[in-house]
Amino acid sequence: MTQKIMMPPSDSFVLPDAVAEALAAGRLPHATLLVGPSRATMTAARYLAKALLCEDTTCPCGRCSACIRFQAGTQTDFFEVGGESIKTADIEAMQRWLSVRGHSGKKVYTLYGADQMTGVAANRILKTLEEPQPGVYALLTAATRQSVLSTIRSRCTVYPIAEPGVSAHTDVQVIPLLEDAMKETENHSFDGFINKMIKWVQMWLVDGTPALILAAQWQLICEEVSAADSLTLLVEYLRDILHTRVGQSSIRFQDWESHMKRVAPILEVRQWSRAIEIVLDSRQRLESHVATLLNFEQMCIRLREVLPDV
Repeated sequence: MTQKIMMPPSDSFVLPDAVAEALAAGRLPHATLLVGPSRATMTAARYLAKALLCEDTTCPCGRCSACIRFQAGTQTDFFEVGGESIKTADIEAMQRWLSVRGHSGKKVYTLYGADQMTGVAANRILKTLEEPQPGVYALLTAATRQSVLSTIRSRCTVYPIAEPGVSAHTDVQVIPLLEDAMKETENHSFDGFINKMIKWVQMWLVDGTPALILAAQWQLICEEVSAADSLTLLVEYLRDILHTRVGQSSIRFQDWESHMKRVAPILEVRQWSRAIEIVLDSRQRLESHVATLLNFEQMCIRLREVLPDV
C-alpha cells in the first residue's frame, strides 16, 4: 500500500529521499542502519518507527491510536535499547519481546549505537537479522558506517542521516562533480567511462571472469580517472542497482537503467549490500596507501565470493 509521508520537521534531521520513497511504497528494508550524528540518527530512527506503526495513510499522522501510544511511551510493538553500550542482556530482552505476538501485525526495534555493541551481543543478533520475521523491522544507528562490525553492516541497508544545514556523508553530489571534471580531460568522457564500468560489472556478474583479470581490467579503467573516483562511481552504480532491485525509483544513472534492470535480479538485496560494502572498504584502503593493484585484487576476490555458487 502506498502511503503519503509526513516529512519530519526541518529542524530535526535530513531524511534521504531513498528512505522516504521506500517508506511510502511500503518497501523499507527489514534491517536499516542509519549513520551520522547521534542526535539526528536517534530522532530519525524514532520517526521511522512511528511511521511504520502508524495506522493512517499519511504517516506518521500523530492522531491514530498507534501514534498516540508511541508518543505516550506505551506502544508495545516498539522496542528500543542502546546508548553507551548494547550488551548481551539487551539483545536477549529484545529477542524475548520479538517472541511475543504483536498488537498490530508489525513490530519495530531500534538499537542506538550499534557501533558500541559488545562482540557477544553482536553475535547474538546476527541470526535475528539474517532470518527476519514477517512484519519486523530493525533500525540501527551508528556514528559511521565503518565503525559497525562488517557482519552487522552486511545485513543492513545503510543510509546517511544529517543534521539540518549539514550535508550527509554521501556521494549524492559526486556524480555531477566528476562529470564536470571529466569534460575537461582530453579524449575521455563521463559516458565513456560509465560504459566501460558497466562492461566490467557484466564481466564480474555474468561472464565469470577470474578475480585477477577483473582487477587488472579495473586498473586499466583507472587510467581515465583516479582510483578513488573510480571506486566512488562504482559504489554509486551498485547502489542504483540495489535501489532497482527493491523497486525504488531514486536512481542517478538513469541513462543506464535498462542494464540495471537486467542485472538487479542476479543477486539478493543482502548480496548487493555486501558488494557495496566491499567496494567502500577498498576505497577506504586507498587512504592507507595499500598498493593499488593489490587492493583491487583483494576487492575482486571478495566480490567473486558474493556471487551465487562461487
